[in-house]
Amino acid sequence: MIAIAALFLVCLAYVQAYSTGAPSAACAAIAPQHSGSSQLLAISPYSLDVSQLTAAGGYTPGRNYTLVLTGGASQYKGLLVQGRRGTNPVGSFAAGNLVKPACSNTAVTHIDRSLKNNVPLIWTAPTAGTGSVVF
Repeated sequence: MIAIAALFLVCLAYVQAYSTGAPSAACAAIAPQHSGSSQLLAISPYSLDVSQLTAAGGYTPGRNYTLVLTGGASQYKGLLVQGRRGTNPVGSFAAGNLVKPACSNTAVTHIDRSLKNNVPLIWTAPTAGTGSVVF
């Protein structure tokens, strides 16, 4: 019984879950920081609906856009989304019901570990002349 309890405590020490949002260490690479997990390199089952941007033919600097992170048939607990031009973050995100700003407001992350699907994200477009943005 003591051996099982000790094993449980050792395993518990190696689990790093971020139920209240991604840690600041995740900002540089926008990659998972959970121990034992890695970045998904296959086709993602998730999508980011940017139809407000594409319908307008691009973004208007300083304007707010609602982007929607969808899991389709898959739900998710955590997220970290950032707009980038090359390796530089561009634009900013606002807090919402299920998300909060991260990475000095250039990204958005989850606020709890509840299952999510179709989460709206409010993104403010960057200044004029920034160019194309990749999320």
